[in-house]
Amino acid sequence: MHTQLSRCLLTVLLVAAVTGCSKEESSQKAEDYLNRAEAYQTQGQYRAAMIEITNAMNAAPQEVQYPLVLAEMYIELGAARRASSLLEDYADEHPQEVALTLAEAYLLQGKFLSAEETLEGFEPQNPEQERLAALYRADVARIRGNLEQSEEAYRALLEQYPDDREIRLRLVENHMFRGQADAARELLATLRSEHPEDDEVLQLSAVVALQTNDLEQAENYLSQALIHTPEADIMLPDRAAILELLSETLTAQGRTSEALVYSKVLAEESPDTIEAQQQLREAVSAAGAGELEKAESLLQELLEENPDSQRAALLLGMVNLRQGNLNEAEPLLSESVDVETANTELIRATAMAQAQSGNAELALQTLERSLKARPDEPVLNSLYGMLALNVPGYEQDGYLSLQKALAQDPHLGGVRLALARYHLRREEPQQAMAQLRSAFNYQPADWDVTNVYMNQLLAQGELDEMAEAVATLKEAAPKARETELFESQYLFRSGNQERAVRQLRALIQSDPNYARAHSVLTQMYQEQGQSREALESLERLLALEPANDQALRAGVGIIANSELEMDPQAWLRDLANRNEALKPNTTALRAMLHRDNGDLERAANLMSRYKGERNNYVEQVTALVYRDRARQLASEENYDEARALLSKALESFPNSKTLNLDLVRLELAEERYEQANLLLDDLKERHPEDADITLMQARATQAEKGNEAAYQQLRDAWEAKPDDQLASMLVGLAREQDPEAVGKILQQWEDVAPESRRRLLFMAQEYQRQGDEAGAIVAYEQLLEQNPNDPLAMNNLAWLLKDKELPRAAALAERAAQLQPDSAAIVDTYGWLLHLQGDDEAALEQLERAAELAPEVEEIQKNLETVRNASE
Repeated sequence: MHTQLSRCLLTVLLVAAVTGCSKEESSQKAEDYLNRAEAYQTQGQYRAAMIEITNAMNAAPQEVQYPLVLAEMYIELGAARRASSLLEDYADEHPQEVALTLAEAYLLQGKFLSAEETLEGFEPQNPEQERLAALYRADVARIRGNLEQSEEAYRALLEQYPDDREIRLRLVENHMFRGQADAARELLATLRSEHPEDDEVLQLSAVVALQTNDLEQAENYLSQALIHTPEADIMLPDRAAILELLSETLTAQGRTSEALVYSKVLAEESPDTIEAQQQLREAVSAAGAGELEKAESLLQELLEENPDSQRAALLLGMVNLRQGNLNEAEPLLSESVDVETANTELIRATAMAQAQSGNAELALQTLERSLKARPDEPVLNSLYGMLALNVPGYEQDGYLSLQKALAQDPHLGGVRLALARYHLRREEPQQAMAQLRSAFNYQPADWDVTNVYMNQLLAQGELDEMAEAVATLKEAAPKARETELFESQYLFRSGNQERAVRQLRALIQSDPNYARAHSVLTQMYQEQGQSREALESLERLLALEPANDQALRAGVGIIANSELEMDPQAWLRDLANRNEALKPNTTALRAMLHRDNGDLERAANLMSRYKGERNNYVEQVTALVYRDRARQLASEENYDEARALLSKALESFPNSKTLNLDLVRLELAEERYEQANLLLDDLKERHPEDADITLMQARATQAEKGNEAAYQQLRDAWEAKPDDQLASMLVGLAREQDPEAVGKILQQWEDVAPESRRRLLFMAQEYQRQGDEAGAIVAYEQLLEQNPNDPLAMNNLAWLLKDKELPRAAALAERAAQLQPDSAAIVDTYGWLLHLQGDDEAALEQLERAAELAPEVEEIQKNLETVRNASE
């Protein structure tokens, strides 16, 4: 798209006509700058021209025509990305004025989607604008790959503008893309006769000649084009392209010495560019050779001197990604990867870096944009779907995206696996198994999928289907160790346990490093009651996988559920002494055991003394025990030690919302309101719509300024965006501050979260508070419809039904006690209902348990005493 200054001036005049501006109304100083820019550009002095136009922009910052002129100049210099970046800042206020130039800049970058969106709302004001808008829309179709459609559009334009050089050149390019060399040559011959000195016509003629291997003719056209290319103080893109093509053409003819002449000219006229390209090539070579630190150093140096180098930023982002430096890689990739034009692998890398950095929504936005440009790309649909299934609010979109990927390629086992897991989370086992069966039938030896499929068959007891699957594997992968493993599992479940164990031990003997076989053998021994053998097998697994914290926890479970006279703490210490690689996870698990036993002080001290390797599990356990110990210390008003532990935990997880909110609670407990508000402001900036943070802000305001200020703050947040989590506190404050608003808030709550457990439980308890047992029963019944295993709802409903439906009440109370056996209130309810049924022996057992759990609760002690007296 060759652009002349006359085109720039024409755009300025058109803008002036649309906006009503005139030279008289514009700053004379800016006009003078513009006139000088025109003179400089005519002389080929682009650097000076750009300075003058920049001065004009500074002199009249409210005028859009000066950025337009600078953008046109950027386009002429081959800097389309700079042009679009410049005009994007003006697009909101001046969409009509910048639309055509911005669309052209996007098209030159291959960003057809952005160009199309820019032109959507554009309304041409004259024939020239109509022509350009139609031409750019035809370009959009061509860049999309719809070449037949674009050819029709170009031909339709030629009927209106039969002699238009620009349209005919586009049609030539379209012919070239479609492999229609004869049609391209014919049209170019006409153009050469009309424009014999047009360097762009000659350059395209050379390209067509090269496509047909007519090297001599290509050289002739390129030599003529070079003669007629304008001279300038900056290498123009047309001239650079011609020099490169000439060098390549001469080299292909074996005339390397002549080719070097043109390469030298190219290097002399753009030394900075050539040097940068060479440095970029060295960085690419270093990265390809695995010399990542060298590549990183070269790219950082290159970016310091060429901060606009998109390719350097992109490559540096990929290098950082390979090094595992997500915090450095993600912003570089997000800034430099254009999802409209980048290849699938780059888009995938960018989205994964964003997701792994904790910004899943940004990753989804990246993929959504890329899918608008290429909606049928199965890899992008798959990735979007897999990410979306794990982000609240996006699940349905993710499901549909995965279905679309399967429609394009039904053999995608990973996609079917993701769908199966989605259905399993939704407790839809039949749909999950349908996906797993399909994946298995397509690719039986896709072990990631087949492992899940076989595990589901085992879990559901589908032994006949498993037998068929094993037979299939024996045909598809007879020598695979997985086939033998699955057969052993089938034999074990079908009752032939001894043979299964023998076969699995033989497999381990032939492949002692097969970790999964050790894991399955451990499970078999454990189910047979052979705890010592199970523990020995597990230890062999840990030798292969020292980072397997799940296996360590399984070992503790084996000891706890067996008759082995072993102390889990001693076993873990012994493991660490025998294998140094196990020390990080054994130390962390020992701390967790102390925590589970309620000894938070010992747990925290153990992790504070540990100085070894710190993996993810160690970091997570350290933060967890420090957090819990800090809460314990805070409850004892030992705020300094609590703050010190929280600060240490935050060193590992500085962005943890939970840890930061705990620190806020400490500050509030000590009435350090300024520090608390500073922390909350920072959290709010990072999580602007997080309800937990909004609630904490309201509590901070309540503590510092009272209920009235807290209510107003929370009500403002509610009116901006009603949220289920805000409602309970808001209703409580409204009862005191604004009773007439309670009904409206409750209705809004129902509108925004009709099936919310929080709302239904609140309403049920509200009915109870008002003495409306019938209303409370209805609310609890509705709550149990939505959450059938809600122990609190079961417990409270059981209490309300004790005088109406005692058998059902007792059944509900029993189930609630099974779900929460350590809840004193729930166990007390169950015990009392057993007493009402006349089973005082069983009631006494439950009530004694409740009294142990909550010795300070007088009501539980009275119930226990009543039943004791009744049973005497």
